[in-house]
Amino acid sequence: MKRIFVCFLAGFCLFFCMMQTTQAETINIEIRNFNFYPPDPVINVGDTVVWENKMNYGHWVISGVDMRHNNKFFSYLLLRGHKFSYTFRQPGDFPYYCPIHSMQAMISVIGPEPAVGEEKKEGEAEDTGRRRRRR
Repeated sequence: MKRIFVCFLAGFCLFFCMMQTTQAETINIEIRNFNFYPPDPVINVGDTVVWENKMNYGHWVISGVDMRHNNKFFSYLLLRGHKFSYTFRQPGDFPYYCPIHSMQAMISVIGPEPAVGEEKKEGEAEDTGRRRRRR
């Protein structure tokens, strides 16, 4: 009887932990009319962004700001219908641009909520209060 209780308790704990984790999502960004749509999404750590070029002109997706690459991600030349994806594993703001057409946008990545009673680590950024709306 004791074994059955322990197995049940372990199973319940595993189920509860699995329910607490959020599933990673795929966010699609279209390149059209010489802009990124949506331009500045707020996503969660672990989400993947997929950029797709819907125009007849080639575009790049390069991380950085003001035409200065910061080595986070860099797509090949995206021709019409081509896609590029990147999975964001760290929270923060990730500006990006297309150097050909001076298009700029930003991905804001939020991390998981700290557990109750868990203190903020030294040097950790303050919570901005921005949260992505779930569909």
